[in-house]
Amino acid sequence: MPVQNATFAANVGVACILTHESQTFFSMKCCFALPIFLFLLLFPTGMNARTWQQTEPDSIPPASGKPSDWDVAVEAVQLSADARVLRDSFAQKAESITAKREILERAVQKAQADTTTAAEQLKTMRTELKEAQKEEKEVEKNLKRAKTTAEFAESVANMEARQQRAQLPKSRKQVQQLKNMLYPPQPAPEPEPEKEKKVKPEEMPAVVAAETPVQVDSSAVNAEAAQVKAEQNEKRRVKLKPAPQTPKVVFKTYSSAEDVMINPPTPPCVLASNIRDEFSGEVRREMQRTELFRHTNQALRKIYTDKAHTIGEASLLSIGLNAALRLNLRVNDPNVRRTQGSLQKGGVAILRFVDGSTVTLYNQRADDGEIVPEGQAVNFEAQFPLDRTLLKKIRNTELDKIRLAWTNGYEDYDVQQVDVLMRQAKCLFE
Repeated sequence: MPVQNATFAANVGVACILTHESQTFFSMKCCFALPIFLFLLLFPTGMNARTWQQTEPDSIPPASGKPSDWDVAVEAVQLSADARVLRDSFAQKAESITAKREILERAVQKAQADTTTAAEQLKTMRTELKEAQKEEKEVEKNLKRAKTTAEFAESVANMEARQQRAQLPKSRKQVQQLKNMLYPPQPAPEPEPEKEKKVKPEEMPAVVAAETPVQVDSSAVNAEAAQVKAEQNEKRRVKLKPAPQTPKVVFKTYSSAEDVMINPPTPPCVLASNIRDEFSGEVRREMQRTELFRHTNQALRKIYTDKAHTIGEASLLSIGLNAALRLNLRVNDPNVRRTQGSLQKGGVAILRFVDGSTVTLYNQRADDGEIVPEGQAVNFEAQFPLDRTLLKKIRNTELDKIRLAWTNGYEDYDVQQVDVLMRQAKCLFE
């Protein structure tokens, strides 16, 4: 800018000289003075503009701390995934408690039918059944809440940016409440009791000089002072009792490997029977029946909304060197004999494992079904022999599906407890 002002002043001076052909000495001085005057007049303007350009403040940076739309969307998707995991955990817990309640119901029914059952034992069993029913209602209530939270979190994840930002705090709060219900936080540690104030030792009694000079034995005085000091120390030890130390609360960090909801502990081995035959001398051992699957056909799910149509339980048994698989089916349909028929001897059962391999078994016994006392269900039982090759397969591979042949057709059952036969085989033969 100053260079342009100087050029402009020089151009004005030259034009002044060229336009005046005959000039006096005074006019020539004016033409020379004019560009100098214009340069001095315009120079501060250029300096001010330059100074203003240098001192102009930078633009205000955007406010930090507010999450972007991308961060909000990522958190919404993560909350939706967490809500689904919590919902599935509540569903597994509800299934486990329902199975427990049904086992207690069957035990109470058998105890009521048995006239030799003690009244105190029957009362205890009924109390346990009531507690299981109460716990089942509470878990079903929590499961319903978890489903609602998962649906809302998924809807928030699919919203537009502005609506997502507005509904995200509500979704975050609901998911956190579910986590607190499933994994209750540890209670806060109690405050430590105030330390007892230190008791000052009693002051030594001042020795007052007698008016009359008395000859005092220094050894006697020292012995008496030592005895007084020892008594004071003894009193202080009696008064100052050590304060009880409050145990320190150690908080353990969360580990998914130690979470029993993700990695449940292995159930103990429980034998239902372990007897020796008097004639053959062979030992007959059978594992306790364990639930293998719950199944409801797609066409019946609108009717069976609160319970499963078929509940399958399995147990492995061995008689000497021979082994077999016993399958117990509880069908909650009194008319199942007309729809599915019964289990016949020589009927086929195809086991499909998770690695894709299949094995065909043949039923050893026919069963037309036994109606339970309340008349709303029918129990069936089948027994399939197992050879050593199949036992090795069952011991090392998880079960995926079972296709069971009935007299009126066949039915496919998805196995939920895929490791039941693996655990029973290890307990029975190891």
